Parts: sequence; structure tokens; C-alpha cells
Amino acid sequence: LTAMFTLTIKQLAARKLRLVTTAFAVFLSVAFMAGTFIFTDTIGATFDSALAEADEGVDAYVRMPSEIDLGYGEPGPRLDASLAVTVASVPGVDEVALRINGYAQLVGPDGEPVGDVSKSPAFGTNWVTVDDLNPYRLASGNPPADDGEIVIDKASADKAGYQPGDVATVLTKGTPRQFTIAGVTRFGAADSPAGATAVLFTDRAATELLAAPGQADAIAVTAAEGVSQPDLAVAVQAAVGDGVEVITGATLVAENQAALGEGLSEFNMIALVFAIVAVFVGAFIINNTFSIIVAQRTREMAMLRAIGASGRQVRRSVLIEALVVGTLASGTGLVAGIGVASGLRQLVSSFGFDMPGGTTVISPTALALSFAVGVVVTVLTAWLPARRAARIAPVAAVRDVSVDRSAGSARRAVAGTAVTAAGVAALLAGLNGTIELVGVGALVTFVGVAVLGPVLARPVAKLLGIPLRMRGLSGELATRNAMRNPKRTARTAASLMIGVGLVGFFTVFAASAKTSMAGSLETEFTGTHIVQAGATDNSAGLSPDLAVELSATPGVDAVTQARISPAVVDGSSTDAFLAFDAGTVHEMVALGSLDGDLDSLGADGIAVSAETAADEGWEIGSAVPVVLPSGDTTLTVEAIYSSGTDWVGPMFVDLAAFRANGGDELDYRVYVSGDEAAINSVASGYASADVLDKDAFIDVVSSEIDTMLGMFYALLFLAIVIALLGIANTLALSILERTRELGLLRAVGMSRSQLRSTVRWESIIVAVFGSLLGLASGTFFGWAVVRAMADEGIDTLAVPVGSLLIVTAIAAFAGAMAAIVPARRAAKLDVLKALVTE
Repeated sequence: LTAMFTLTIKQLAARKLRLVTTAFAVFLSVAFMAGTFIFTDTIGATFDSALAEADEGVDAYVRMPSEIDLGYGEPGPRLDASLAVTVASVPGVDEVALRINGYAQLVGPDGEPVGDVSKSPAFGTNWVTVDDLNPYRLASGNPPADDGEIVIDKASADKAGYQPGDVATVLTKGTPRQFTIAGVTRFGAADSPAGATAVLFTDRAATELLAAPGQADAIAVTAAEGVSQPDLAVAVQAAVGDGVEVITGATLVAENQAALGEGLSEFNMIALVFAIVAVFVGAFIINNTFSIIVAQRTREMAMLRAIGASGRQVRRSVLIEALVVGTLASGTGLVAGIGVASGLRQLVSSFGFDMPGGTTVISPTALALSFAVGVVVTVLTAWLPARRAARIAPVAAVRDVSVDRSAGSARRAVAGTAVTAAGVAALLAGLNGTIELVGVGALVTFVGVAVLGPVLARPVAKLLGIPLRMRGLSGELATRNAMRNPKRTARTAASLMIGVGLVGFFTVFAASAKTSMAGSLETEFTGTHIVQAGATDNSAGLSPDLAVELSATPGVDAVTQARISPAVVDGSSTDAFLAFDAGTVHEMVALGSLDGDLDSLGADGIAVSAETAADEGWEIGSAVPVVLPSGDTTLTVEAIYSSGTDWVGPMFVDLAAFRANGGDELDYRVYVSGDEAAINSVASGYASADVLDKDAFIDVVSSEIDTMLGMFYALLFLAIVIALLGIANTLALSILERTRELGLLRAVGMSRSQLRSTVRWESIIVAVFGSLLGLASGTFFGWAVVRAMADEGIDTLAVPVGSLLIVTAIAAFAGAMAAIVPARRAAKLDVLKALVTE
């Protein structure tokens, strides 16, 4: 064991370039994974710290219970503000303060809203005069002295250029109003509350603008000296009765941290998925590299067998080499992960998402996991090459290296087809709602296509080489080199296939989403304009006064308000339970054939789509239990419609149902039919209101899709870089293998430029082959997801051929760039030394 270990280390030291190129793929993979963990841990810890500091003085918290699982900052049912008097009289209570929250958005001096509400929320609250219960700390100026003054967060003040004494417009659920900025505040130690914009009012102004007379969202309580939080909560609960919920301050902080963490988990999961993709791509490269190394050292290993080394010792030698490479690369990758975390922060910020500052958090668990993944993946992917090395017979020391016959292997063709079919079956089965099965199916499909790769490599390389042969000897040799070792060509292309496959999938899916929305807008939306607050989702709101003013404006024919709320419908949770003005919604959306009467919805009726009614067994008169933020109710099915679900959803209620049972008080969209000038004349008074005709709405949708697409492309960039590194590494190793051959070509008259061209064209063939496999896989994944999301409104498959051709061209160009260094090295070979190389 000692002798083999020493020999392995000496071989690695003697081939430093091979060590570096092999380790680089592991290094990048581990760096991205570690960087992802560091980034998500840092953001999570920053938010957790800010929330803990903001409510560290709260010992008990009184609120109304809700059966809805509300996210951080989402409004729940309000309580009677007069209850604060009862709470203040409880023995053990020191001080109390109302918490009043709602929508408030600051407008900048330029007349535009401050901040992007589609990425960071905007809210208002009251300025709490009890220092221990106030999460905000003045940075400059004073608290609001009267109802005409406000305090704003420092991040918003810096962004807009506001200072104390300035006058600013604020949007709320009522008509826009102007206030004098009395002060600028921080949220604990942060410049803003979790990246959001905040406007703080007096208690009376907050009640009027954010809540309703006599209502508050909660009552925060401090304990008298010597009274514990649990004891205080029990005493307050006894005083307020069972209809009100009392929790400890520690529970409040934990709930807020968990709710905010839930909001961050989506991005965390996306980043982690791309980190796993990078590791997966790196695994292909590591496996390919060790396979090439074993093939190149066949005679060397056979000689070891001939002088007494066992197959186990040879296998152990390869695995030791993999362990050393994995350890060194993973260790340096951990250090680089800190830089990757900083890069991820800049990437997310560049797409408009506010990222709070904070000390970088480096978790030992995250580092250990990233290091372990790098080492384990390296050793496992080297296992098969190590097994092949162990089977090398001593007689191989005196014979030529065997010819690769994988292209004609019937067993490989059958196995590859079976694995691919299993992956496709799992993916299709998962489209019914098991997202984990979709991921497993996609992974298995990629593996199956990779297994089939050598069978496809030779005919595809021959086909791709047809135009190259017209360029003479260089193109001919490049084509033959790609065909000669189909297993190597396929393995090298497989790593690029994964990255390009995901790019192709996102491209097809994005194009399909845009096409589906455009088709739905043309056939189902019958209004002329859509008014929304800067985003196509429900992340922002519009004052209901806007719709009232529009309805009374000459030149406006019809108006329909749209509101949205989380709810539990017949036991199933949804974040998008919709409410409309039932009397006019049919004037904006083609609902198809309609059974029942929308006018009879009122506060206790519900309209459902024909498909939903069939799935649930509902009919006119059926009772549907619904839980909204203010409590549970039973709604009666009053209408069933056959189309328009892209706009009104699978079910909806009248605005009266929200007013009676809770739900958002803001309109997330207003659908309008009328003259654009008349609509703009009203909307111009509401700074956040964007008036969009059909073409403009599609442009906004496309822009939002393109933003997310750009982020996904950026995250995939590293995986593609690793794949291109694999191409360069394979070419470099193959040049070492073909040293005598290249020397002979130079000896019979091949020029250096011809040799460089040969290597570059071979790289391009491999890159295009991998791209074609990836685009085929990605297009299939796109079709499958579009088919699965037909009920969600994405029902038209669109394959953007032009964009996919550009992807292929970029991949070919990148393949040529990856070949620059190996091509130069090949061209610089000394002819005489190359001819005598063993």
C-alpha cells in the first residue's frame, strides 16, 4: 500500500498539468456549491438578526388568530384597538403599544415610486412611541409630531434623495396624499426592513390610512421586572379571552424568521439546484478525464501487473489519485466559495433585488458538506475507470492500445435506451404534481442520453464533418479524430449537453409562456387596458379609489377590479384566491358559456370553472367551505363558466366576499375598457399605476420572463464553463496520447496552422454534438412542462428556432475558444521528440 501510494504521488507530481486540469472542474463545482451555501446562510442570518433585534423588547404579542398560513408581512385579521386598555391593566404588564400595518408606498421627487415592489414590498406602519417596542431607530430628524408628518426608512431616503423637511407623496389604500418627512429611520441596525420600503405615521394617521377606525393589527407588550415571557403571555391571555391569541416575544421572532425564511427558500433552492448541476457536470468531466488517463497508462499499468502488482493495488492507485485531486481541489474550492458568494450577491442585485448588507456567514456544516461532496463525487466518478484499470492484463504491456468499439455496442444501445425511457417515464409521471420526480426523471434522462452518446457520436460526427471536409486535410482529420474514439467524444460532449439542455429548456419554456399569454390576451381578454402597480403578479397594489374614479370618468366604458388573497378552499391551500366586481367582470373576460348568474354572487357566492366543477363534483347550489384571513365561511356555487381561466382563475368571488371575510383591501389589477387618454388622466394621479394596452402588457410580461431567464442563464454559466474546460482538458490529454501521430503528420508536411485547425475543428464537432444533444433534451423537457401546465395558462408550445440556433453557434464558438491552448500546444510539438515518444 505504501509503495503504491508513493508511486501515485510521484506520478501526480510528474504530471502537474494533468493534476491542475483535472482538479479545476472539481474546484469550480465545490466553489459554486460552497458559495451558494455561504450566500444563503449570510442572507438568512442577516434577516434573522434584523428581525430579532427589531422585536427584542417585545415580551408578549396580542393578535387575532387566523387559520391561513400567512407569510411575513401579509396582513391578517385585525383586532379591536380598545383592547390595549384591557391589556395594559393586566398585572405584570409594563407598557403596551399598538401595531398598525398596511400598504404605503413612497413616491420620489421625480413622481415615480421609490423601489420596485415586484422585488421588495412597500408597507406602512405606525411610529411606536414606546422605545422598547419600536423596531425602528431614528438616523436623523424627529418622530412624526402630527398626522401630516411621516418617517421613512434610510434606504428609501438615500435612493430618492429625501431629507427631513422635504415633502413627499405617499400612496395608500386611499387617495394619494402629501406629507412632510420628519425623520429618517433604520430598522434595527439595517437601513430598511428586509429590503422593503417603509413609511411610518402617527397612530391616528396609520389607523385612517392603513387599517380602519378602531382597529389595529396587534398589541405589543413589555413585561414588568421579574416577569417571564411565558407567565406574561398566560396572564394576558386570561384577560383577553379565547377569541384572541397571545404569544411570547420569542415566539413572534421565531415565526417572523421562519416566515421570511420561507420567502427566501425559493431562491435558495434555485441556487442549490444550479450548484448540483455544476457538480453533476463536473462529475462527467472527472470520469472522462480518469478514463482517458487510464487508457493512456494502459502499458504502464500492465507493466505494474507484470512485475507483481495486483488488480486491487492498481485500482487503489487510481482511487488514491482521485482522492488527492478531490481533496486539493475541494479545499481550494472552499476558499473560492467566499468570492462566489459575493458574486451571487452582485448577480441578484443586478436583477433588481435589494440585498441587505451583513457580515459573511461561513458555516462549518456548509463547508464540510461542500468539501465532502467534492471529494466523494471525485472518487465515485473515478471508480469505473479504476475498475477498468484493475482489469488490465499484464500482456497489454506488449500490445497496442485496444480500439474503441463502443459505437457498435448493441448492449450499450439497449441499456442507453432503457435508461432514457425510464427517465422520460419518471419525468412524465412527476408532471402530475411530484416536482421531485420531475427532477429525478430529468437527471436519469440526461444519464440515459449520455450512455447512448457513443452510439450516436460516430454517425453524428461524420454528418457534422461533411462541411469540414471541404476545407481540406484539417477538416478531414478533425472528423476522423472525433469518430475514432466515440466514447471519448460522447463523454466530453455529455458535460456540455447538460448545460445547453437546461438553456434550451428555459428558452423553450419562456417562449411558450410568452406565446400562451399573447394568445390568451387576444382571445379571452376583451377589455382595452390593464392597470397594475408595476408588476404582473400580486406583489403590489392599487388604491380602490382609482377604480372608483375611473368608473365615473367620461370615455371609460367599463371597469373591473381584481383582488387576490391566500385562502383554503375545501381543504386545499392557495395563494391566489381571486375576487372581482362580479357585475362587470364578464365585460372584460370572455367567460364562455355561463350557467347560473354572476349578479347573485354577493358576499356568500362563488363562481367556478366547468373543469373545476367537474373535478370537484360541484354544481349550481353546491356548498364550498372557504377559509379567508378573517375566518371561515361557506360559499354557494352560483355560476359555472367554461373559459377565461387565465384571467379569473379556476374560481372567484365578488369583492363583497372579501369585504365580509377578509382578503386584500387593495386591487392588484384594474381591467378597463375605454379611451386611453381618459384612463391616463385618472391613473396619472396614482404614481404606481401603469396603464398598459395589450401590446404593452405583453412587453411587460416578456420583460419579467426575460429577467428571470437572464438570471437562470447566469447561474448556468458556470456549468457551461466547466463543460468547456472539460473539452479543453480532453483535447489536451488526447494530444498527449497522439504525440507520435502528430509528430508524423508534421514530418510528412503538415503545417503548424493546419495542425491547429485540426484540433480546433475537432473541438467544434464535440461542442456542436453536445449542443445538439442538449437542445433535443431541453426541447423535450420544455414540451413536457408546457403540456403539464396547460391548466395554468401555459398551453402553447413555442420552439424559438432562431434562439436555439444562436445557442448552438455560441457553443461552437466557445468550443473553438476552448481549443486554443491545446491547439497551440499541439502545433509547438518538436517533430523529432514526438516521433520517438513511446
